Amino acid sequence: MATPGVQHSTEERLRDLEAMLDAIADRAIIGLDPDGVVTHWSRGAEAIVGFGAGEAVGQPASVLLTGEDGAAGVAEAELRRARDAGFSHAEGWRLRKGGERFWAREVTTPVRDPGGALTGYVKVLEDATLGKGAETMFRDLLEADPDATVIVGQDGRIALVNRQTEKLFGYSRDQLVGNEVEILVPERFRGRHQGFRRDFFTDPRLRPMGVGLELFAMRRDGSEFPVEVSLSPLQTEQGTLVSAAIRGITERHLQLQQLRRQSEEILELSTPVIQVWDKVLALPIIGTLDSNRAARLTESLLEKIGQHQAEVVILDISGVPTIDTLVAQHLLKTVQAATLMGASSILSGVRPETAQAMVHLGIDLGQLRSRNTLRDALQLALEIVRDRWDAADRAERSIAEGQR
Repeated sequence: MATPGVQHSTEERLRDLEAMLDAIADRAIIGLDPDGVVTHWSRGAEAIVGFGAGEAVGQPASVLLTGEDGAAGVAEAELRRARDAGFSHAEGWRLRKGGERFWAREVTTPVRDPGGALTGYVKVLEDATLGKGAETMFRDLLEADPDATVIVGQDGRIALVNRQTEKLFGYSRDQLVGNEVEILVPERFRGRHQGFRRDFFTDPRLRPMGVGLELFAMRRDGSEFPVEVSLSPLQTEQGTLVSAAIRGITERHLQLQQLRRQSEEILELSTPVIQVWDKVLALPIIGTLDSNRAARLTESLLEKIGQHQAEVVILDISGVPTIDTLVAQHLLKTVQAATLMGASSILSGVRPETAQAMVHLGIDLGQLRSRNTLRDALQLALEIVRDRWDAADRAERSIAEGQR
């Protein structure tokens, strides 16, 4: 049994403790008995909730709850969690004295005597309405965003998505939140994407993702589609998050593909390879010959040489306005490639001014044969083919005679 002196000392300490709790003005400190009935109501609780201590003490803790939460047994569930786990953390709408709602964050902790028996609870509550208002505004803005927005934590897991994300990818937000963001990335890119994600958090800044690359995302049904992605860092109480704004660009991607095909078709038409005779091809070159067009020209010519087993190629440059060193280099590379394919080359359409320009520039076309007109080049091509045929015929007769 405690001595009077010790009892007096304990009472004094309790009064001192209550005084310290009452001094905390921005938190509601509420004492509860084991049944959840209010036994202590701090001045901070009076300021936040509006009830005086005389009105609150003796009331159940559910006096703070909305009608729906009270009916759902939220107060009892909080006390049960606190008793079993050692504490209970909760957020939700609570009621002030006049019925006004406010958003509260609260922690409930059990109080036990030295023998471990439960003697009550302490609930610490704060008014987080302003923070909740900003959060609500943020969520409203997020939902109004026309782009799909995915917010991801440093662990790579999705923390928040908007309605457009559900619509674009075919998932509900419950299926996305908590999953790794790679669920939205085609499987062949997932390994690299994890590395890119880690790199972003080492240098978080507003920037587009994958500059110069074609980016693809994957829907729930496994179908892929092209996207543009903008990344933005978000500083929160939980640390840095990344907000990814995702825009599907399927229509634009199709338009770009069509433009590329049209450009290739136009380029193909501007460098047509024509079969003018058996084993003889002609390539009329019209307009300026730049590097891209020269590469396309060589590729098309080699394909046709292989397809027709051509032995002679006529490069007609009568439609080329000027011949400079760069154009001459392109022509020589084409001739060299044709030679490797077993075809001889003839240059036709060399005008007097073209010849003078080439001499003036010191352009050496090597052993490349040339003719003034396409007609003369065709005649030469037929002679080359006939000579080759004659040579092949003589070789066959010689082999036959040798075998007799």
